[in-house]
Order: sequence, then C-alpha cells, then structure tokens
Amino acid sequence: MEDILRTANELGLMIKGTELYRRYEEVSRKLDADPPSRALLEEYASLSEAMYMKEEQGAPIEPADKKNLQELSEKVSANQLLKEFIATQSYFMNLMMQVQNAISNPKGEPRTKSGIITPGTSGKIITGV
Repeated sequence: MEDILRTANELGLMIKGTELYRRYEEVSRKLDADPPSRALLEEYASLSEAMYMKEEQGAPIEPADKKNLQELSEKVSANQLLKEFIATQSYFMNLMMQVQNAISNPKGEPRTKSGIITPGTSGKIITGV
C-alpha cells in the first residue's frame, strides 16, 4: 500500500512538473484576477448547463435562451484570456483523462508484491495517515 501511495505521489509531482500544468495554473491565476472575464465564463457555463438540462429533460428551449447563449459564446470567443483558459484547461483535462485511463486499464502484468490486505485475511490496514 505504501508503494502505491508513494508512486501516486510521484505521479502527482510529475504532473505538477509539466509545462502544461504550470501554464494551466498561470492562466487560472490570470482569470481569477480578471473579474469581468471570470463572470462572463461563469455566466456562459451556467446558461450552457441550464440549456443542457432542459434538453436532457425534453423541455423546450426558448429562442431568447438560444440567442443569449450565442451572444455569450461570441463574447467568450472574443476574449483572449478566456480562449487561452479554455484551450489550456482542455489540454490539461485531456491529460488527466489519459492518466485515469492508464490507471483503469494498465498495460503489462500486475505486480504481485503488495502490502494491501485482502478480504478474509488478517492484517493491519495501512491508510497513509
């Protein structure tokens, strides 16, 4: 168990050491320091989510909502900081999905040595805390 947690920590440090992670952190700080851009992004995300929920529930979407979303989309597209944030966030989330996929579907043979106890055996559970 300790090996797994140590390796997970190493993975976290590797991710934090990437240029992509540093760029994502930097652009996130810029966005936090720009209340109008942050508010625009939040408004766009909120309206997008509301329209998605209506669509999922089969509820009608008002033409005014469509028009408002289109206008917000154009404002987001015209905002250089938001374009940079969305692109960087997309690349970073793609990396995280690839990492999750590698964890869920590892290639190679499982390591047999493990400090993890199995159900039905006695032993101390190691939590790392």
